[in-house]
Amino acid sequence: MSSIVSKAMIAAIAVSAFYTVTPNVASAQTAEIVDDRNVSVRDRVRPGYDAVGVRAGAFTVFPEVSVTGTFNDNIYATNANTESDFITTLGARVSAASTWSRHALNLRGGVAQHLYADNDDEDRFDWDIGGDGRIDITRDTNIFAGLSYAELTEDRGAPNAIGLAAEPTEYSLFQANIGLDHRFNRVTSRLGATYADYDYDAVPLVGGGVLNLDSRDREETTQFLRLGYDVSPDTNVYVQGTLNQREYDQKPPVVALNRDSDGYAVVVGSDFRLTNLAQGGVFVGYQSQEYDDPTLPEIDGLAFGANVDWFVTPLTTVRFEAASTIEETISAGASGYTDNSVGIRVDHELMRNVIFGGKVNFANQDYEGIARDDDVLRAGLGVDYLLNRNFSLRLGYDYTDRDSSVAGLSYSRNEVGLTLKAGL
Repeated sequence: MSSIVSKAMIAAIAVSAFYTVTPNVASAQTAEIVDDRNVSVRDRVRPGYDAVGVRAGAFTVFPEVSVTGTFNDNIYATNANTESDFITTLGARVSAASTWSRHALNLRGGVAQHLYADNDDEDRFDWDIGGDGRIDITRDTNIFAGLSYAELTEDRGAPNAIGLAAEPTEYSLFQANIGLDHRFNRVTSRLGATYADYDYDAVPLVGGGVLNLDSRDREETTQFLRLGYDVSPDTNVYVQGTLNQREYDQKPPVVALNRDSDGYAVVVGSDFRLTNLAQGGVFVGYQSQEYDDPTLPEIDGLAFGANVDWFVTPLTTVRFEAASTIEETISAGASGYTDNSVGIRVDHELMRNVIFGGKVNFANQDYEGIARDDDVLRAGLGVDYLLNRNFSLRLGYDYTDRDSSVAGLSYSRNEVGLTLKAGL
């Protein structure tokens, strides 16, 4: 752990001018405090440059299409004999938001076709559809729920990517959630559950043959209870407990290991606003995952998360983020891995319609049961040019570097892309 902490501190100091992508904090959910006094550079309203949507009865519909050209200098995420290519991505999305005075319903869907200039075996088509809503029972009580389904492609550089696969791994993901929010004067409460179903397709292998990936198919269920107290109008402190169950479709003797597991996390945290300087949330606690197979060691340790916006000036927003989660793996002999990440993002409004951003994220992925330890560094720069309320351009650069203790798993990758987006 001391190695992780020291590396994280070094990364945080080195990246103090950049940002991280939003982490997946599985062990706790941090509610966002919304206030017009403080709005980040990315989220603020820009009259004349924001799409207004199309009114359709009680809904406002926001359609958009995009085309992106990206140069990737290591499409297979390998540490030797790298292959570069130019990828054209054609995308379309539509979302609809209700305009009711009470209750809410949001619908969304999208498609993305990725076309490789020289390596057409890498071509892929992703799509998703979903929605979420809220029923306001009283002023202090509401029920929320959501459903989504997606056909996705696993990135070649993902921790569980198949190195000898002739084509990218495709999988489907179904997700659902439901919960109840209730307030008792200054006491807040949230009770809920989530469900996810992963279904992986077989992949052809380099040199012939097909690898069946049914051993990765699984269901993940979580239940959580959060109790909070409003210390002031700008600060809520809370304690949250989370249970999870991870159940795989295949078990011995069909597969060598029974990867079913049960886990829990207990955290304390706060959502806050510090005058006009910063707002966000932090939490810290303990998490554990215990596996049904006696040969797979338990994973436990510190659970933490942060998502804080610092409003340096009206034109500059700095976001600090951190997370610690226990993730699944297909590595033989390993029960899973702990993903500890820290990062920073900076967004600056050069002009009302020109936004510059930078990001850096450092993650340590420590595998339990085997001698594998990965350090992953991600960084990027980008500029958005809003031509008008219907068209925008984005030029971006992204860098990824994985330093693994296992031979052959380290790689670095550079990507440069230009996107033209049109919306109503």
